[in-house]
Amino acid sequence: MPDEVDDSILQMQRLEAQAKAQVEERAAQVAADSIKTRAQKLAFEGRQEIDAAQKLLDAAEAKQSQARAPGIAPLEAVDLLTQGKTEAQEARIRLIKARARLNFALDRMDEAERLAWDAMQTGARADAHGQLADET
Repeated sequence: MPDEVDDSILQMQRLEAQAKAQVEERAAQVAADSIKTRAQKLAFEGRQEIDAAQKLLDAAEAKQSQARAPGIAPLEAVDLLTQGKTEAQEARIRLIKARARLNFALDRMDEAERLAWDAMQTGARADAHGQLADET
């Protein structure tokens, strides 16, 4: 009789551990999905910003090339060159910020994958507790 009671207690403890692990798994998976969704949105926006900044940089460099072209009036060339340099500098700053934003999003996606991996391990632990409870 005492062995049956001990076995029942052990089985209940294992079932409790299984239930706890399943709750942890669900919570970790929800967190991973949420982080991943936000990171994907941020990465998309970062990619768009990179494309826009690159276009601005190309346009600024085109102005600088146009300023250096032969046959253009010196005052107009100076204006174009100054304007092109200013726009190119602003575009480079935007490009750097956009790349940083994209890198941040990629880091968050890595974190989401790690959380999903942890959730999967927690699920495996829950299954192991369930199997042990069934064996008792």
